[in-house]
Amino acid sequence: MAYAPIPGHLTRLTELDAAWAVAGSGARLAAVRAAARRLHDRLTAGGPAVSVRTADIATFPYPTRFGLDGAARALAPFVMMRNRVQLVQVRAGGELVNILVNPTDPERSLAAPFFAQQLERYGTFVSKRVMSSQHGTAAQALATWGVDPADIHYVAFDHLHVQDLRGLLGTIVPEPGKNEPTRALLPNARLLAQRSELATLEEPHPLQRYWYVDGGILGIDPQKIVALDGDFAIGAGLALVRTPGHTLGNHSIAMVTDRGVWTVSENGVAVDAYAPEASAIAGLRGHARARGVEVILNANTKEHTLDQYTSMVLEKTLADPCPDRPEFPQHFSSSELVKHPLAPGLAPTYTHGAITHGQIVTRRHVAPDPRPVVQA
Repeated sequence: MAYAPIPGHLTRLTELDAAWAVAGSGARLAAVRAAARRLHDRLTAGGPAVSVRTADIATFPYPTRFGLDGAARALAPFVMMRNRVQLVQVRAGGELVNILVNPTDPERSLAAPFFAQQLERYGTFVSKRVMSSQHGTAAQALATWGVDPADIHYVAFDHLHVQDLRGLLGTIVPEPGKNEPTRALLPNARLLAQRSELATLEEPHPLQRYWYVDGGILGIDPQKIVALDGDFAIGAGLALVRTPGHTLGNHSIAMVTDRGVWTVSENGVAVDAYAPEASAIAGLRGHARARGVEVILNANTKEHTLDQYTSMVLEKTLADPCPDRPEFPQHFSSSELVKHPLAPGLAPTYTHGAITHGQIVTRRHVAPDPRPVVQA
């Protein structure tokens, strides 16, 4: 498919290219860890984003054996996860750029086989009212922040499991069963995704179908989709960094705030997964010591397990430590493990909950960037 060219707001980052090309998984891990430190220094030198905000979208059950890779000793079959959307505003070439990160549409996500089978097994009331709860939508979050949906430049997900993008980006032909093309929530936005992730969404393998919405990008204007090959920065304060493994085209969103670097993905479902030695969840510390591992994978799709482990090490190396709990990295899981009465013994040891940085700039307050433009 002929997707849109790379926009001028994006700058290619090459710090990790050679490291990912190293032969041998152990040697690659060491090379990626070292390269992540260099990339961290580059991102922090560029300065923070203008603003970052987060909003809760939905809480839902997720099999414990997946979320914590069988390491937890709790008997509860499900952990509870909370999905959140992030608004990141950056300056790029003197222009204010708005990026909406992980704006999941929970109603459209129900078409993914994982959720569809939950509905079939437990029924609508139990699935949607007891086991799950919806807190808001991306449209409601934008309204709360005072940001016009038409002012969103880009949309980015760390990966495209359970995503149907047609409501966000609109379609140029009617969806099945409809008479008119779908109107876009974000009429001027373009999706930023790795080319390998888009290829999976176009035609998933049978072992991948369980987690993808069939036809989730069909009918979208290809010029609203930017296919990335590699790591990219968007101005100062935001980068999309390849972290393959959970999916082939997984990438993590790296954000810089006044607290340093954060990483966003679902490679791990809580900070416990990135520092199991410090976790109070029964079983994680013992599992890490017995196996000699430093991370616990979100293991629902083991497309490339060794690379996913390496990607999680990359994320925890790239992220700065939490100021109040430095044993944990500033990793903000796109769907984060939360305490819940339906998941006894599976509360996270530490949770971020939200990220608040800077002052949101709305259309009424946009002013030229006083800083000179520095060419990369």
